[in-house]
Amino acid sequence: MSKLKIGMIGCGVMMNIHAEAYERIEGVEVVAVADPIKEKREKMANRFNGARAYTDHNDLYNGEKDLDAVIIAVPPAEHKGIEEEAISRKWNFKVEKPMTVNPDQAKKIAADSVKAGVVADVGFQDRYMDITDRMKEEIKTTDIALIHATWAGGVPGVDWWRKMATCGGQLMEQTIHLVDMVRYLFGEYESVYAVNTKGIVTQEDFPGYDLEDSSTAVFRMKSGATATIFSACYLLSGGEAPDSGITALGRQKSLVYSLRKDLRVLSNNSDLSYRLRNDQVYDANIAFVEAIRKSDPTAVRSPYCDALKSLKACFAANEAMATGKVITI
Repeated sequence: MSKLKIGMIGCGVMMNIHAEAYERIEGVEVVAVADPIKEKREKMANRFNGARAYTDHNDLYNGEKDLDAVIIAVPPAEHKGIEEEAISRKWNFKVEKPMTVNPDQAKKIAADSVKAGVVADVGFQDRYMDITDRMKEEIKTTDIALIHATWAGGVPGVDWWRKMATCGGQLMEQTIHLVDMVRYLFGEYESVYAVNTKGIVTQEDFPGYDLEDSSTAVFRMKSGATATIFSACYLLSGGEAPDSGITALGRQKSLVYSLRKDLRVLSNNSDLSYRLRNDQVYDANIAFVEAIRKSDPTAVRSPYCDALKSLKACFAANEAMATGKVITI
């Protein structure tokens, strides 16, 4: 079996996490990397035995002719022709969330990737957790009416994250993982109303910061359930808030998911706990590689066209915050 040739675009924190997976996956070879920061691209190239290093995606595309796939992990506002060029070459791609801050671009990429027949995967790796599979099974035997989700912590350390124009806001940049998880577990959204708080984090703290410090988004789901999703990025206490995760209140049983840690399933006569035991990033990348091998774009759990629905929900929540209106999704 010939090795799949992989290129990596963006060599920051998240790509290094993916790199840990690709060092272990058999049958793949990372042959090219790109990043505008010399130290980052050279470090990644050395990690993969001298892979060819490029200054950006344009240079990589000019220098490479026969890759099987590219992994894309660049800031949300920097998706400037990266996916489009991969699609034009019929190269498969995996892209980190949020896929872009431009909704029209996302719609076109989704449609064009389907037409091209490429595997277009989005990095919602939490869909691959073993406790996510457990939640999906437990939900089948209970009636859920209320869902509460929280993602709360401090201000991330990269400059582009602190500006709305370059990250899309905390709900879109971070909490989108929970927006997606609620969709994946409980079904599609129908509408959203959202409010935010500003002024806790100041310009003295971070010059140029213009995000919401916190937000509350109330989603009406097509099932009739209500999901309230909280976000916060102003905490100085360190780490994530104790209740970061999802609580789903059901008639027969309730689920308490602690963010990327464990799951409790509570009923009248039991309280069962399940620890996260698998490496969801590794498993998500294995699925991507296997989908390429099978030429089956549907063999990943988060194809671009489906992930677009989670992105649309975040755009709608941002619109609700800006207008004070209920937005239909």
